Amino acid sequence: MKILAIGSHPDDIEFGCGGILYKLFKDKHKINLLVMTKGNVGGNSDDRWAEQKKSAAMLKASLVYGGFEDTNLNMGRELIQVIEKSLNKIKPDIVFVNYLEDTHQDHRNLAQAVETASRYMKNVLFYEVPTTLNFLPTVFFDIGPVMRKKEQLLKFHKSQVYKTRVKNLSIIESAKSAAVFRGYQNRVKYAEAFVPQRLSLELLLKK
Repeated sequence: MKILAIGSHPDDIEFGCGGILYKLFKDKHKINLLVMTKGNVGGNSDDRWAEQKKSAAMLKASLVYGGFEDTNLNMGRELIQVIEKSLNKIKPDIVFVNYLEDTHQDHRNLAQAVETASRYMKNVLFYEVPTTLNFLPTVFFDIGPVMRKKEQLLKFHKSQVYKTRVKNLSIIESAKSAAVFRGYQNRVKYAEAFVPQRLSLELLLKK
């Protein structure tokens, strides 16, 4: 399968769906990452993009920069067209993107644009990030066997590890806590959770 994971900033994708992406990569599926900004408001853009490249390399993923500025990812024709360009080029079997409800405007606008651009696609799944609101997942994936790999993907983003705005809390601990909570909901130790825009059960039959 061809997988497209979309994020507003470096590290969004790894937090939200790094575990399932690593499992899909190990199962020989092709991973594609579309990251819309280089996260210059949250740190040095050159450093953050270099970190994103290291994470993509671990997944042997194709990495594309969307060309937008951090905190200025506006919903509109330009954003939709950038997403449509990737969709048309990759023709992914599954699209992952952050959930629609969020305290960060970049996340809200990206999710809305993906919702429009992917309107004819069969499989679109929303993931959660630390700023997500009102997330009620109904699809889960057991990441127990790849939890350490998810942590490794996040550790590549070393400039962001302690930028959680919670004293002494790292992004690694935050992601692990989320995985434990979602795992408990799914009756496993660690899980990633998703809200489907659409999900075709044909996926279960793909090799």
